[in-house]
Amino acid sequence: MDLRQILVLANAFKEGDLLLGGTADDQVRTDARSVLGGLTVGEIDRVRLVDDGVSEALAQARDRQLASEVVALRIGDLKSRLLSEAGAEWIARYRAGLSSETIAAVVKLMTAEELSRIACRVFNPLPGAGVAVGSARHFGSRIQPNSPGDDETEILFSILEGLTYGCGDVILGLNPASDDVDTIARLSELLVRVRERLDLPTRTCVLSDIIKQTSARARARVDVGFQSLAGTSRALGGMVGLDVDGILELARGFDGLYFETGQGSEVTNGAAEGIDMVTLEARTYGVARLIQQQAGKWTIVNDVAGFIGPEVFRSGKQLHRACLEDAVMAKLHGLTMGLDVCATFHMGIPPAELRELTARITAQAAPAYLMAVAGNADPMLGYLTTSFREHPRLRALTGRGPTSAMSAWGARRMAPKSLAIPQLYARYHRAGGDRRSESELEREARVTLSRLQEPGWDLGHDDGVEGKPPAAQEKRLERIYQHARRALYASIDRAVLRDVTSELLPVRSEARSRDDYLMHPAAGERIRPEDAAAIRSMYPVARPTAQIVISDGLNADAVSEHLRTVLPLLRSRLNEGGVAAGGRAIVIEHGRVRAGYHTGRLLGVDVIIHLIGERPGTGLNTLSAYVTYGRDERGELRWSIDLDHACTTAICGIHPMGKKPEAAAEEIARSVQRMLEERRSGVLLGKSEGRTPN
Repeated sequence: MDLRQILVLANAFKEGDLLLGGTADDQVRTDARSVLGGLTVGEIDRVRLVDDGVSEALAQARDRQLASEVVALRIGDLKSRLLSEAGAEWIARYRAGLSSETIAAVVKLMTAEELSRIACRVFNPLPGAGVAVGSARHFGSRIQPNSPGDDETEILFSILEGLTYGCGDVILGLNPASDDVDTIARLSELLVRVRERLDLPTRTCVLSDIIKQTSARARARVDVGFQSLAGTSRALGGMVGLDVDGILELARGFDGLYFETGQGSEVTNGAAEGIDMVTLEARTYGVARLIQQQAGKWTIVNDVAGFIGPEVFRSGKQLHRACLEDAVMAKLHGLTMGLDVCATFHMGIPPAELRELTARITAQAAPAYLMAVAGNADPMLGYLTTSFREHPRLRALTGRGPTSAMSAWGARRMAPKSLAIPQLYARYHRAGGDRRSESELEREARVTLSRLQEPGWDLGHDDGVEGKPPAAQEKRLERIYQHARRALYASIDRAVLRDVTSELLPVRSEARSRDDYLMHPAAGERIRPEDAAAIRSMYPVARPTAQIVISDGLNADAVSEHLRTVLPLLRSRLNEGGVAAGGRAIVIEHGRVRAGYHTGRLLGVDVIIHLIGERPGTGLNTLSAYVTYGRDERGELRWSIDLDHACTTAICGIHPMGKKPEAAAEEIARSVQRMLEERRSGVLLGKSEGRTPN
């Protein structure tokens, strides 16, 4: 066996590794671990798993003197040293000499108990007095105040709610629903304003990509720069259109850095280069460490374990193992890392099971922080994660708590919880120059809070028991869970399709069933051969400039709900702009984002406008549009199923409570016009760069 085979076979079983030659056979995995344990550090380091910019950067970053001191050490002996009483001191001395691939190898040999032993001994604190972020006594949180419409009132009240539970000491980190530079600048200013007015000892970040954040810095105060990272240059390029050196150059311009990672992202996006998930994740941490060292900035990492889907992790057991592996690998790299112990709704992990799993992982992995959201189900991203109300119990469970600075702030600033949100609201507005009395502002806060509760926001309710929601909110969460599970298996309403277009071409992806589609994303990215022939023959005389494609995605109900509004208005605006969009719409059953790229390849048109149902789990049916210009800088067609997602402009969160369908149709049409004028799309398209699809 070559090293790649040994590394993938030595992994604890996870669904994602099956796509890379992994196995569910326990004996084969045991044998592979035995072989791996007998290899030396030098034998692993002599093999370059992929010849790319990530490998080159990681090789250059190693301390050659320290590397020479550990080159003869066998991986099994390295495990013993790390598990010894002096393990924390040993890794502090030698970590710069260990390659990311070596760190991945040693983790593969460890049991869950052994991983936990190391995780609870090794800490990498950031500068700070007393209990600092990432220190042994610290367990913090990121307030994630997402809003489906980037509504500033919803964001503000989510932050205030989180503060009443002692959350937010590490960072206020917002995922924007609209990922354009104007929105990023506006929301960055909002977060900085909240921090300053309330005198919060924390950092702020709008989680876009580092290119758009760099642009936003020209018009707003941007505190911490953000970028998702990956373990191959191909994956980095697919997310942001840059390699390690390009990200590093932009990272130098920020006062702090926030990186997100997660096992399986390269696999699900077809950019794994034949490398297993654990090794890829270790390489990702190597990239984060390199940028931290060379940029010299305050840096945190967040492992978004479980965000992708069942093609990567199919069970709570697999998610638990991944969190332990990732926590240890990040700590061995010297990083300060938190976890987002989360699950998409198509993983099928119920809320109660995820809460139990979160508590277990928090105790065993000793992360620097966890996410903190209003009511477990993120209202914009549509996935399950840790609620505000769980954090007091988790702090009690671990015997660790927020930073000293945040604890001192709470002791000085917090009212009893029943009064805290209105009082914090009044303090925020008074600090901004509002001259109304505190009692008037507090009354306004209570009215606003009541208004937000009506559509279902989990804000201002009781604490519940031991981190569980009160009965009414538990029922709400169960409704969201069941809504999401139904949406995953829905079909587009044919009556809706008949209403919006007299001509359509129904086609199918290679997914043979809905379960096949959910478990094997690649099957949903390719059109079946017999249907591909029908697409090729659509325009025997002249092809249109743009083609509209409609897919069920992960929520066909979103298409059924919004297509009557979006599609006629979109066609009208395209016609007014002189863009020929073709008379027929292509409707793909079991279609993913890349199925749109495949359609572009089959047709040879300039632009694909792909309307697709987004992740369910917000209680809403959310539509997105992925709009792609299909020619390269030479004017040649570049369509490919493997086209980088960075080439696509995404208009996401389309729903009356988010980006209104009417506004979305206008924005899609404007984006198409800009693409044709600039001859590009995605991260290179002026102000309308899009998010990388999940």
